[in-house]
Amino acid sequence: MVSNSLKVALIAAALGAAPLVAQAPEDMPVLTAKRVSPTFSMNMWNPAGHVKLIAWDRDSLVVRGRVDRSQKYFFGGDANGAKLGILSGAKVAVEGGPQGDDGKPCDFVVWLPRRGRLSIKTVSADIEGIDVSGSFYTVSGAIRLSGTSTSIEAESMNGNLDLGANVPWLRARTGDGHLLLRGKPQDVDAATIAGTLDIATPTVLRGQFTSVSGDIHYAGSPPTGAIFEFSNHSGSVDLLLPATAAGVFSLSSVTGSIENSFSDVRPAALSPRSLRITLGRGGASVTVRTYKGVIRLRSQ
Repeated sequence: MVSNSLKVALIAAALGAAPLVAQAPEDMPVLTAKRVSPTFSMNMWNPAGHVKLIAWDRDSLVVRGRVDRSQKYFFGGDANGAKLGILSGAKVAVEGGPQGDDGKPCDFVVWLPRRGRLSIKTVSADIEGIDVSGSFYTVSGAIRLSGTSTSIEAESMNGNLDLGANVPWLRARTGDGHLLLRGKPQDVDAATIAGTLDIATPTVLRGQFTSVSGDIHYAGSPPTGAIFEFSNHSGSVDLLLPATAAGVFSLSSVTGSIENSFSDVRPAALSPRSLRITLGRGGASVTVRTYKGVIRLRSQ
């Protein structure tokens, strides 16, 4: 049986090896090709299927895809901001046919400027992004983001989030889905309701990690000066730390238990429902609170 301390590494490896399925870009026709501004912004709506978004170093927008015959592809440019044919913004959408059939899967691959921003919404369509910034929302689809971004806001009510981007600011939410945080984020606000939250990155300097009943796993060593807050109601919080970890750890639970494997370090404060311990020279500040979830402080 696999121990809880190994879950983060195993899940990260499994998700990293399972790419989202999409049709090859070269096999799909060009639907739109426009000259746009370097800071171009785009809104996109695709209920079902798959959307792949790629940032590139060109001041142009290219949309490839296939749309079911019962639906209509819509593109609208920002005429008020257009000068010499250069668009500053646009809307891309899939609209239902005469009978309102908007559930047929449609696949897209979109290239847009690296400094651009986008807002995309889907129902069940998966979203994949490389080097893109903006907001990403889906009801039940999966979201996978990688590369370098300026900011990310990602939310799926039931789908999984795999966030491996290098980004200064990131906000992520999911209900029952699995949220995997990797890459090189710095300021993170991540939460689930019942889904598992895995933090497998050592670069977070300010992190707020929350769940209602999902387990939270952190594996790594908090950087010097980092400030972390973990909060859970009934799910567990597992902190898997190397022997060289440094920080002040304040752990408390209303009815849950606290397990500490750093038995050779004398706690500064200890009670059946709270623990305050300093590891190393106390380079980070870590606070963990649960209502009835178990808190585990583990040594690698």
